[in-house]
Parts: sequence; structure tokens; C-alpha cells
Amino acid sequence: MSRRLAITAHLFAAMLLPVGARAQDSSPSQQQFANTVINETVNTTTLFASQDIFSTGRFSKHRADQPDNHYDTGRTPFEVRLGDKSDRWLPYVYGSAALLRVTSGAAKPPDAAGEDDFSTSKLFALATGLGTYLRVSDDLRLSASAALTYSHLKNRYDFNNSYSQQFLEPDSSLYYNWSLDIFTYSPTARAIYEHAWGERIINTTVGYSQLFNNSIGSSSSAINIDSSTGLLWSRIAYTEPLGVSLCDAATALRPFFQWSNISGKAAQGLNLYNLFEVGADFVFDFKEKFVGFSQMNWGASYISGDSFEGYHLGFGAKF
Repeated sequence: MSRRLAITAHLFAAMLLPVGARAQDSSPSQQQFANTVINETVNTTTLFASQDIFSTGRFSKHRADQPDNHYDTGRTPFEVRLGDKSDRWLPYVYGSAALLRVTSGAAKPPDAAGEDDFSTSKLFALATGLGTYLRVSDDLRLSASAALTYSHLKNRYDFNNSYSQQFLEPDSSLYYNWSLDIFTYSPTARAIYEHAWGERIINTTVGYSQLFNNSIGSSSSAINIDSSTGLLWSRIAYTEPLGVSLCDAATALRPFFQWSNISGKAAQGLNLYNLFEVGADFVFDFKEKFVGFSQMNWGASYISGDSFEGYHLGFGAKF
């Protein structure tokens, strides 16, 4: 298993509700709601595509005219290398399981009686993929991979005021309270540069993923997915030894910075094109393996973008 476990969350693709919607039978607000749920629930995971560690996080999207949206995420990626790091060609397999919960409100019209509506959407995804590293030099590696993800998305909507009960609830099973199954195919290319000065290490990764998404089943005849999105990211990290040992392990601090750029349906749906992340990991290098691991790292980071912010808490390891 690599020091940073496999890139996985990019498998949960970016999408909008396409021509499958029955526009002639619905109001614009109903179509907009279905589009928004799909974008916010599935596309949000795309924002963290280059995160390759076990992690959890909470994020918020600020809205001027509506209550803020909140996102709770959890991911468990892994990578298994089928050879030695010194090999010129190093194939690997990887996979992940992920959960995402989105909660949001919809402000009622001023003359409507009752409370604001409330929506909860949940996504569960399983991914698997194959790839290979090409060692160009001692410091530079290239990687190409492809993965397939199955995702299940479910929406639950509460009609809490007189307006939504009269105009929206009649379409409860069409645009609200539905479930959706999705397949995502994603090829990815990365360039990884790592150079060491003694125990000090600088690591830079540049990667690009193209995500192709298709729904394979839906409880609603109005919802159908067929879209693609691009994700470009660049990450730089620096490892500085602390000169202190804990539990027979050398310790180091690894600050990092990452910039991500989103294109296509995800950017359009979330109105978010650039994302910035800054954080640090606390690294343990064991002289003798601990619970099967030769290294562990714990860390946290802060993420921000246009009207978007949140944090990650993560754990990484290598055998």
C-alpha cells in the first residue's frame, strides 16, 4: 500500500439532469430542484478527487437567498502495488468505499404558511480500478489508470409549508423522494515528482481525470444521467523531520497546498471552478512495523472556494 492511499473520490462524477426530464409536464422549479440535488450530492465528491487517504470532512455552500447547504463525507480508499517500487513498470489495483450526506433547506414564499422545506440526500459508492506506474527517473514517475464506480443516490424531501404541499408534493415521486443508480467510468493520468535531501522530502503531483457518468436505474421516469466532467489538480507537499521519536517512531511534519480546477457539468452545476486546500500531516516512520504498517500519518486541512468552505480530517499509511 502506498504512503498516500489511492486516488478514488474522482469516481463520483459531475452531472446535470439532461434531456431525460419531462419538461412539458413539470414546472421550472421542480426541474431545478432535481438538478440541484444531483449536482450537490454527486458533484461535491468530485471536488475532493485527489484526496487519497482515509478521511472524513464537513463542508458548507453559502447561498444568499436560501439556507446554506451542508455536506458530510467519509472515504476509505486503498491501493495495492503489484511489485517493487524500484521496478520500471509497477502495476497496481485500487478501490474505495464512500459515503456522502447533503442537507439543505428551501425558503418558503413570504405568503406561505408553515416552515421552510428540508431535503436530505445520501450517496453510497463502491469503486475499483487498475493502473500502472512508469518510473522515468529516480525522482519522476508517471501513472495511468482507469476505474469503474457504482453509486446509489437517494433523496428525501419534507413538504413543510402550504406552498410546497399544494404545488410540489403532487410530484413527490417524480422530482422528490426518489433513488438513482449510477455507473461512472474514469480514466486518470498523473505525474509525480519526489525528491529527498536526506530526510527532507518535497513531493509534487499533477493529475487530470475525465469522468463519464450514466444512470442505470431510477425510481423516477423524469431523471436520467448522461454527462462528463474534467478535473485537474496540482498538489505540493514538504516533509520536515522534527528530530523527535514517539513510540519508537521518527516524527515529521508535512505541510501541503493543493489547487483543483473543475470543468464541465460539475463546474456549471455548483458554480464552483477553483478550489484551494491548505493543511498538514503529522508523520510517524516506524523502525519496526506497527500493526503491519511502516508509516502512518494523521492530518487536517482547510478548503475554500467561491462561497464554499470546509475541513478534512484524514489518516494515511503504507505497509
